[in-house]
Amino acid sequence: WTCKKRLVNISGAVREFEDLPESTEMFSAKDIPKIVELFREADADDGGGLDMDEFCVVMKKLDGNLTTEEVTILHMQIDTNCDGTVDIGELMTFLLHQNKASQRMDFKNQSFPKPFQIVPVDCHKTVVSTIFRPFDDNKGQYLTISSDGVLNFWTDRFETPYTFNLSKNQKALPYSKIEKMCVNDMVYIRELKQLAVATSDRELLFYDCTEFPTSFGILFSFGDIKGCLSAFISHNIKKCGLFPKEVYEHPSLKDYPTAYVQKVLKHHSKDFSSFEVPIFGDVCSQIRYFPLLDSFAICGRSSKSMVLATLPKPPRTKVSKTIFESHGHAEFFTCVEYSPSARYLVTGGTDGLLRVWFPHKSMSCEQELLGHIRPITHIMYNSMEKTFISLSDDKMVHVWSENGWVCRQSFQAEGMGRAPISSVCLNIHNNELVVANSDIGKCLGRGTDVFKDTLTTHDKPLCSALYHSIFKQVVSICQNGVVTVWDITTGKAVMEFSVTPHRHVGFTAISFDEPQRRLFTVSQDGKVRLWNFNNGTELGVLPVTVPKEVTGIVCINDRIFVSGRDSKKIFNLDIEGYDNRFLEHDYLNDVTSMDVHEDALVTASSNGNIVFWNTETAEVLYWINSRLSSRTQMPDKKNTQGRSGILPVDKRQNNVKDTEKKAQCKKSPAKTVNSKPLSPLILCLKTRATNVHTATLLTSADGFICAWSVKSNGGLLGKFKAVNDEGAVITTMSTDVNEHILLAGDSTGRIYHWDIQGFGFKRREDKGRCVSLCPPPLLGTWHSHLTAVVSVKCDPDCKNIITAGLDCKVRIWTNTGRCIGLFGRDEWHSTQLSPEEDTDQKPAARPGTAETRKESRISQTPLETTRSSPPTSTLPDLPPIRNYPAKFERLYQDITDTLMVIDIPSDEELFRRYRKLMNVKPEPDHMDDEEQHQSKKDKQQFTRKGKQRSTHTSKTSPLKTTPTTSCTTATDSSPHMQKFDK
Repeated sequence: WTCKKRLVNISGAVREFEDLPESTEMFSAKDIPKIVELFREADADDGGGLDMDEFCVVMKKLDGNLTTEEVTILHMQIDTNCDGTVDIGELMTFLLHQNKASQRMDFKNQSFPKPFQIVPVDCHKTVVSTIFRPFDDNKGQYLTISSDGVLNFWTDRFETPYTFNLSKNQKALPYSKIEKMCVNDMVYIRELKQLAVATSDRELLFYDCTEFPTSFGILFSFGDIKGCLSAFISHNIKKCGLFPKEVYEHPSLKDYPTAYVQKVLKHHSKDFSSFEVPIFGDVCSQIRYFPLLDSFAICGRSSKSMVLATLPKPPRTKVSKTIFESHGHAEFFTCVEYSPSARYLVTGGTDGLLRVWFPHKSMSCEQELLGHIRPITHIMYNSMEKTFISLSDDKMVHVWSENGWVCRQSFQAEGMGRAPISSVCLNIHNNELVVANSDIGKCLGRGTDVFKDTLTTHDKPLCSALYHSIFKQVVSICQNGVVTVWDITTGKAVMEFSVTPHRHVGFTAISFDEPQRRLFTVSQDGKVRLWNFNNGTELGVLPVTVPKEVTGIVCINDRIFVSGRDSKKIFNLDIEGYDNRFLEHDYLNDVTSMDVHEDALVTASSNGNIVFWNTETAEVLYWINSRLSSRTQMPDKKNTQGRSGILPVDKRQNNVKDTEKKAQCKKSPAKTVNSKPLSPLILCLKTRATNVHTATLLTSADGFICAWSVKSNGGLLGKFKAVNDEGAVITTMSTDVNEHILLAGDSTGRIYHWDIQGFGFKRREDKGRCVSLCPPPLLGTWHSHLTAVVSVKCDPDCKNIITAGLDCKVRIWTNTGRCIGLFGRDEWHSTQLSPEEDTDQKPAARPGTAETRKESRISQTPLETTRSSPPTSTLPDLPPIRNYPAKFERLYQDITDTLMVIDIPSDEELFRRYRKLMNVKPEPDHMDDEEQHQSKKDKQQFTRKGKQRSTHTSKTSPLKTTPTTSCTTATDSSPHMQKFDK
């Protein structure tokens, strides 16, 4: 039965693949029979699946260019159930879903990737016309006019409009009333810098915008309700203007020059000509002039016909007409546009079809474009992008490429209310689409600097970002539940899908499972979902409901631990969904952070308590509270043990699909995410040995980072101030794979980069319970975001750092603080990721050595200066020596290394020494023979190697000179150490 079912799945997958394009990124549809045959041959044990070795053999037979690393990654991506094998059905399903998801995403081909932004307009009437008036400095302004004559001048960003009421500007004759103005249309005459406004009173009103330009000829036309086309041509507009002076009425009944159309049509001269042509027995609804054709395209109100009227060329004087008719009861011609490059006319009809026509072939169209389901109202052409943009009365926008007439994108103009779109403007200078009814909506497209400046990684603030070291991908999620997978080597998005089908807007938590093959998400509906993030497929939903705002997701031994901000309950969930439990403790008012160390679950609460649990037995191992004690507390078996229990199964989970469909009918209102930073945060150092002298837990609260030993006799080993700005707090922490580097982000958007190889260790010479207040070496700090940082990650070598913030951006940096790019806006090459290494640079040493301090100083060169950095040498780099003998180069290197060893004390240290010296009576130094010999030996060693300072000891003076370091010993009375009584 299993084999038959598998064959059914295979055949179904093959049938689905027949609908795919001829070639995909990896395999084509014609390769399916070969793949099936190779899978059956490789499955020697008839187990139904291929392990890694068998899968590698099959893939390399299909494509010999695949590397072992690529095959391993592909096996991990397909084997989502983590059973270590891949069957043919899994492969077919994976390729099918990946192809469909990639087609849905298609980032590169979307002309308008961002949604419409609604512009608030204080307008109670319909906007009948929207135009863009360009300036000479590549900027411009938008002009809109409503049906009641309210003219608005906007900036190119639709800011600070200047309103001018044309109806109030009119003057009436004595004892007469000012009639209300009803505007039908408006055009801008660029050559004259004038506005022409058409009213329902059969008037054409012209308004000056500025002075006349230096240009030559212009053609002006309009259509009327009788189906006639009137055209006026001024051959020398600078000299004669748009109309001859002879046609104006003297005196005029208006307060501006007035001319009657019939009088203008009768006037002809060498500088001016005009004509009136009957087109059809219908009202002219749209007139477009196409200079390349030297023709007018006129559509009627009935949408039954369209006429292409071509202007005569001398010596001819008659206008030629080409009539396009609809077939039967269809209506083909609601609007028209022309492509000068493809030389086609494109018309829209009431049946939702776009039709492509040769200009002078009216019998039949060349092609019909199916996309809209409602009547098409507007068509625009972008000459820079070579695309057509169509709009239907259901506010659906389609973008068509004239190369093959393929629909590249379709989206809806949301937020425009129920009124139909009455005016559309395509600003090709900024590639911006503007639509209007009684409101105005603008949508910025790709291809311009204006658009690039507005790009962010996500449309909503970030919730979290993860880094997958095997796939070399960044997985980010924002507050509207959209997960995007980015290729770190190029900055391109490879996958995008939504994990909130109910359209819940708010915080969504994500985490990888232990093998990092599946993605766990918890959104505002409280459901824990499993995803294949390589193709956006939902793998399952756990039958429980957890808190809406999750503070931690930890995976241990096929179990998921989930904690919430306002809940003291810790959910212990089974991935299979059968055995679900919970943990509670009276010391935990809530859970702000969670991590795991070996088999212990570590949970922190906002009251300062941190509880360690045994994940197998749910027994409390230790607990600490830095506000009360610096010791690790052992639990009392009677009073400090927690509680555990079984969670009930959510019965509503049985019909998840129906629930999702019902929920989609209701949109959840947007909720404001709690912006208060979580405190304390915890981070376990999993590679360190667990003993009383080694810190394996880092905590962050109130701007400080503490290092704890979590053994029974352990406790607080180190503490330092981690932030630069007053009031700032750490919002996220992480380490590299080897846990040599600590990364942190704070609430002001700053990133910190420490070397913690020597931090959190108790020295042998320290007696008693001492806590070091010496910070680890700060390798760098810089501002990465304008808002709080929500995630900071790094690659395995910590050469590149990924940061995510509440400003909707995910950035990638070098470890020296140089920004490589912004995901979603920039693209880069893999060679830009790693900074160029100096081949002469010595290997990195332990903290405190000259080599480490030198690396720290170099890495801080392009970064900002920080007050929290330890007092190390900040001597400037000496210029390199060129073309000198080798002995001088060695001497130069010895001097440089010696200078690097010398530590310059901080102001606080100097002041402390000064106060101590004021209490000491000066006495002459005395040295015995042994000390003199040692001093002479040290001087010689300093001269030869320059790697040690000579030490001078005093026999009688109570103040001995010792090499200064950034940290002090346990017996020192400096403020860098705190001593606790046992």
